[in-house]
Amino acid sequence: MSKRTEADTQTAHRLAELWEANAALWARAISEGRIPSRRQTDTAILTSISRHGGGRVLDLGCGEGWLVRRLSSEVGCQVTGIDGSPALIGAARRAHPGGDYRHMTYADFVAAPEAVGGSYDAVVVNFALFDDLAHELLAAAASRLTLGGALIVQTLHPWSSAADDYRHGWRIENFADIATEGEAWVPVPWYFRTLEGWVALVRDAGLTVADLREPRDAQEKLLSLLLVGRRTR
Repeated sequence: MSKRTEADTQTAHRLAELWEANAALWARAISEGRIPSRRQTDTAILTSISRHGGGRVLDLGCGEGWLVRRLSSEVGCQVTGIDGSPALIGAARRAHPGGDYRHMTYADFVAAPEAVGGSYDAVVVNFALFDDLAHELLAAAASRLTLGGALIVQTLHPWSSAADDYRHGWRIENFADIATEGEAWVPVPWYFRTLEGWVALVRDAGLTVADLREPRDAQEKLLSLLLVGRRTR
């Protein structure tokens, strides 16, 4: 298992800066529904939380807060959302004044996971794992779970996002699929993992893989990978 170096810390800071630069554009793209697959993947994560978690939920990388809002209003969960982007946390609070949204980077959370309280019935990371040392984040997340609690991770399916290079490594997202004319998105690096790598990541956090699903669209195109890890000890 890798240990975080100064270079890793600098990479994390740079990723945070890039996402902050895109925060307003991202919030607008989500509000305008520019990602067609969201209908299926949003339903997939909500269904998984209802099946495996519910109750008290921690949303890591909550962004503009859509999942916190829907879990609160539709499922009846008590939800805390954290994100490292001040702009996205601000947008979440404006959209949902009664919600529990906290500005906290992943590094902050890894350093002091107890700061968000506990224990949670589910910790969710929905399309929000981008660096190569995500095992630190998931281990910290696992520490916040009740016994029997679930870590629920949804990400791009590696078989559909490999781009003919099925190896772990850094890739670049330029947001061309959702950008509209005149928008100046900043390209952002993200770390690609194989299916085996994602399963290992959950197990390395000390969790038992309890479920693995592959949401698809009407044409059977793979949209995402959804993994559930259960705290059994």
